[in-house]
Amino acid sequence: MIDIQLASQACLSKVKLGQSLKTVFPQELEKLGSRNDQATVKNTVYGALRYLGYLEFSLDSLVSKRPHGLVNLLLVSIYLIEYSRAANHAVVNAAVSSAKQMGFGKLAGLVNAVLRNYLRHEFEIKQNAENDDVAKLQHQAWWIKKLRQDHPGQVDDIFSSSLQQPSLALRVNTRSISLEKYVRLLDEQNILWRRPKNNIVADVAVILSQPVPVAKIPGFFEGLISVQDVGAQTTAPQLGLRPGQRVLDACAAPGGKTCHILELEDVFVTAIDKDPKRLIKVEENLTRLSLTAKTLAIDMCDIGAWWDGKHYDRILLDVPCSASGVVRRHPDIKWIRREKDIDSFVQQQRSLLSAAWKVLVKGGKLLYTTCSIFPEENEKQVRWFLNEQSDAKIDTGYAAHNGHLILPNDSHDGFFHALLEKK
Repeated sequence: MIDIQLASQACLSKVKLGQSLKTVFPQELEKLGSRNDQATVKNTVYGALRYLGYLEFSLDSLVSKRPHGLVNLLLVSIYLIEYSRAANHAVVNAAVSSAKQMGFGKLAGLVNAVLRNYLRHEFEIKQNAENDDVAKLQHQAWWIKKLRQDHPGQVDDIFSSSLQQPSLALRVNTRSISLEKYVRLLDEQNILWRRPKNNIVADVAVILSQPVPVAKIPGFFEGLISVQDVGAQTTAPQLGLRPGQRVLDACAAPGGKTCHILELEDVFVTAIDKDPKRLIKVEENLTRLSLTAKTLAIDMCDIGAWWDGKHYDRILLDVPCSASGVVRRHPDIKWIRREKDIDSFVQQQRSLLSAAWKVLVKGGKLLYTTCSIFPEENEKQVRWFLNEQSDAKIDTGYAAHNGHLILPNDSHDGFFHALLEKK
């Protein structure tokens, strides 16, 4: 328990300083020898970030002055008391020992007192938390205000879904196996599954009822399936692919959508990503699924450095964004993101849109997509682009709202799509 608390508080501390879990976990988890301990720390940190608003509120209710250096240990300990199956006395005792190991022996008594005080006043703290938006809804105040303005009718469902464990969805590689045959493999291994409600992916998607380690998912290493959220699976089919087309995946990593494109149709794909390390993941996925694409580690906006002058028939532009639609899967995002970040993403997206448009053939189509639910990155961005580009029009199926927004729920993450055509 001590190692779990020490590692968890270290991870939480780095996230609160602005680092993402993608960076933090590799740094901290390798210090733990046991895979079980690594998994426990992951679950603890994910949980603490999901409920960080309540944890911070609770700590402020218990101390008038936060003990420097021990704040994150106390937050993790309150989480374990409130949301884990660990015995309360074991959490408290381990927290006291952890404080000593961290060099705060003189404050070990304070740690003991704070946690025992939480146990005594737990009911009262919970009641008071109902009157505090951040503690109740588990998001920053600016985020709460923005969602209430942008999605007033759906805001309660959005906040609720962000606290749920994300479902594990699979995309069946129908080039290698049919959906019907694959679910028989799941049945043979007593893995419970269900079909998604979304008709776009009904013939390739399966949602597992319980999380399963990748190594134990039938056919993963044989290339029969990929792990991909149902919302993300709706992207590639909207490109309207035809055999022989030249397709550009302009922001390809980690390659889930790249591979889906190739599974759907016999096309020639160029997959670009600015980060060479992330592009390796694209190449690994292509190899595992026995698919072929041209990969380039380069800035897509630097057209002169990579473009051969031949225009593309289809472009998938899955742009960097606030990721406000995937916080149930990445709970660190809702605490490290700042409101001013949205403007930075908007400018980056505009540069990518303008560059991609130059390499699209006349009559070709570009699918603009984000995993954001903020209008500035979605329908407002599309409206700006249509005003900027006289040769651009939006596909009739997306015209009513300048795109199609999928809000997050218990089956999928949040995504936005807009199909643009070059006149």
